[in-house]
Amino acid sequence: MKPDIKTAMANLIKEARAKIPFNLSFSGNCEGRCEECSEKLLEYLDIDLLDWEARLKRGDTPTLTELGRLGRACTEVHAIMQKKGLIKGTT
Repeated sequence: MKPDIKTAMANLIKEARAKIPFNLSFSGNCEGRCEECSEKLLEYLDIDLLDWEARLKRGDTPTLTELGRLGRACTEVHAIMQKKGLIKGTT
């Protein structure tokens, strides 16, 4: 049986927090390409995850579109981090 949408969003957030290394230090590692800057991508994704954690605690219900958008963002950030060698192996 599939989980309800709130549970699915909570599970997505939990999985993202477990698989993506939000605690990396990037001091002085600017590569000049902001659209794939690991530090900025992690910051953006962390803000999005924190927002949804707070919204779920308030009782908000995400839509399937919002769940899909956050899932795609997590997948894209994970892939970029893996491509840059900041995440090892496949998950």
